[in-house]
Amino acid sequence: MTIGESPFRQLFPDSERSLHLDHAGVSPISTRVADALRTFVSEAVDATARRYPYWELRAEQVREACARLAGAQARQVAFVKNTSEALSFVAGGLDWRSGDVVVTVDEEFPSNVYPWWDLERLGVETRMVSPRAVVAELGALEEALAGPVRLLAVSAVAYGTGDVRPLSELADLCRRHGVLLVVDAIQALGALRVDLGAEGLDCVAADGHKWMCAPEGAGFMAVSDQLLDQLRPTELGWKSVVEASRHYPYHFNVRSDAAKLEAGSLNLMAIHGLGAAVDLLLEAGAEAIESRLGALTDALAEGVRRRGGRLLGRREDDAGGARRSGILTFEPGVAAERLRQELWARDVVCKVRLGGLRLAPHHYHDERDVTAFFDRLDDAMGALT
Repeated sequence: MTIGESPFRQLFPDSERSLHLDHAGVSPISTRVADALRTFVSEAVDATARRYPYWELRAEQVREACARLAGAQARQVAFVKNTSEALSFVAGGLDWRSGDVVVTVDEEFPSNVYPWWDLERLGVETRMVSPRAVVAELGALEEALAGPVRLLAVSAVAYGTGDVRPLSELADLCRRHGVLLVVDAIQALGALRVDLGAEGLDCVAADGHKWMCAPEGAGFMAVSDQLLDQLRPTELGWKSVVEASRHYPYHFNVRSDAAKLEAGSLNLMAIHGLGAAVDLLLEAGAEAIESRLGALTDALAEGVRRRGGRLLGRREDDAGGARRSGILTFEPGVAAERLRQELWARDVVCKVRLGGLRLAPHHYHDERDVTAFFDRLDDAMGALT
């Protein structure tokens, strides 16, 4: 398949200087995001008092855009600093009972493990299941959901291997068992279609600095009405209540929407950057982005196989029918970290995960980048052998 030039490539000028294959780590921002940040800073210097109402209006527009990206409603969206904060809001905001159980997955990123482990102090058990249990062995997961399980916490995409979890099927299992489904979506939002409502999820959360190509420290969470009704804010402040601008006399009437989790003043500059990034993703289209990333990682996989590399995760086991993420991880046959360093010296940015080299292109890349990667990989391998 020919992967032609993207109409959005020019918005990422770094693509002409280096080969950034680490969107599963930290991504470059687009020129549109940079423009939004510069505009905010300029207004903050010259006209803060006059522009503040418009900044707040823009924040609500960004909230609506984030809701569209995640298949949610604006009132179900709260801004957060990062995924860890969002998952901690859920872990800390539910009324747990001693004997309750949380199920999560081995080889998850720590952000989706430590908030649940902390609940041990309340008598809550965390069960770790195999990664295959949330992809290919759902019967094993169903067994794990038996008993007093309150919540299943899972990543939409495995950060190490790129395996895509079948969220709709997991949601069906959770509904049958009366279990909440909380999704770490940081490796999915901006790369794959995610739909809180249609898929029956209770929470999706992500920082913007990976596939959304937004500034680090600006993210959001979308929460189902079922979970929202059960969730109490763990941080409280002047914005936690309705009529937040009425400061005195005090009135402790806590909001009922997801914004009840936003205790105080928002990081408006970061949110303006996030908004420009999400608007670009909506313009490009989630389905088109997912299709293009599938083609890019298939092309990378083919080149890796030709060179004798071993792919990690399910991609090696299926015949091409599985849903593709933007992540491809492979064992190169040499020390992965040493190879990463050689690639770095050749202006290729990637990471080592689970003992393999992890590649994560994005929708603005094309066939030239695949060719460039293998040219530099062959050169780097030659330097190591």
